Amino acid sequence: MLHFRLDKNLCVSCGSCARDCLPQVIEMVDQYPVIRKEEQCIRCLHCLAVCPTGAISILNHTPAQSRSLKGNYPTPEQLETLLKGRRSVRQYRKRNVDPALLKKILDAASHAPTGGNSRKLWITVIDDIKVMNAFREDVYRRLAEVTAQNLMPENPRQKFFSTASELWQKEQKDSIFRHAPHCILVSNAKDATCVEQDPLIYLSSFELLAQTQGLGTLWCGLLYWCLRLVLPEFLPRLGIPETHTLGYAMLFGYPAVSYHRTVEHGPAQVHRITWPTT
Repeated sequence: MLHFRLDKNLCVSCGSCARDCLPQVIEMVDQYPVIRKEEQCIRCLHCLAVCPTGAISILNHTPAQSRSLKGNYPTPEQLETLLKGRRSVRQYRKRNVDPALLKKILDAASHAPTGGNSRKLWITVIDDIKVMNAFREDVYRRLAEVTAQNLMPENPRQKFFSTASELWQKEQKDSIFRHAPHCILVSNAKDATCVEQDPLIYLSSFELLAQTQGLGTLWCGLLYWCLRLVLPEFLPRLGIPETHTLGYAMLFGYPAVSYHRTVEHGPAQVHRITWPTT
């Protein structure tokens, strides 16, 4: 059930909801919007967002639960500074991120777009330092076993993974996790519209939101490749369903380093298309 509700006292019959409905399941009947084929709705909530008077509620979401967009966006300069000021953090404090803060970021990031609005992401978070330390130890221990038994799978980073555990055991050099207190793994359903792209979009949103809350992040390809190529046995232990594919990994926590300015890389390398016109 979509629980599509219309407050006729507020509706001005502008038709914006019908025009903006991608699957075109909303139609104007006697000057009011109705949905007859609920099974065709993709649950994007565009109708709720586009209604200028807040007359539409759907899927138990109401305008009263929403925030007004008027005057609430960051300025272009603020957003540009956030994008340019983002850094890959490799030094972290040994401190758990506040659970309420983390929940706020995770919930906000869940609004990131997914292909076809499939929304089938599976978010796996290690949010406790003790758990993270135990996970880290198990990963390095298993890498040492795989290396010692000559069972390292052929992969582009075979040499790195063969030596990473030794560096950890001898020097406490944490080449994979960078001593981060937390990590987030994002998986997507194998039957999702955009299996590979959706997790990256989610993590891009998570990263920027985390930055605004004073957290540091690191896109961790080494952990991703380790779990995908060398230690896939860890995936079910992490609670990732067989129906899902690991999309990517990110480390995060309170940074132990401060950056004081943006880095200007210069203009984008843009190729502008010319095309024959008639």
